[in-house]
Amino acid sequence: MEIKEIDQRYRVSDQLTTADLDTLAAQGVKLVVNFRPDGEGGESQPSSTELASKAAALGMAYAHIPVVPNQVKPEHGQQLKSLLDAHPGPVLGFCRTGNRANQVYQLAQHAQPGSASTNAKPACCSQPPEQEGLLNKVKKWFN
Repeated sequence: MEIKEIDQRYRVSDQLTTADLDTLAAQGVKLVVNFRPDGEGGESQPSSTELASKAAALGMAYAHIPVVPNQVKPEHGQQLKSLLDAHPGPVLGFCRTGNRANQVYQLAQHAQPGSASTNAKPACCSQPPEQEGLLNKVKKWFN
């Protein structure tokens, strides 16, 4: 288990084992989020049910948000945001390498409550009307 701290509240890791959950509980982790679909890593990957049972026995919350590699979606960020709102932390998200866990967290940081729109442009891509470009400014002179 290789843990990378993203911020004070959230960390990511590669694949966990049930033994790793003992270590995380001792470190005070309150919520573990599994972003790996069951069976993705073959027989060596513990099932989500197995990890959830062990986490519960240790007094930790557990969630499973299966994300197919390279298919992180806004709804995954919304699901994680809901979990983060309900659990103050510390939280550890994991997948095969920790990358998906980090990507979903970054989406969750920018998710708006109740908004899962995939068509909305990020703030960096929208322009205020007064900056619409020279052509539109010229058109406005003649209107």
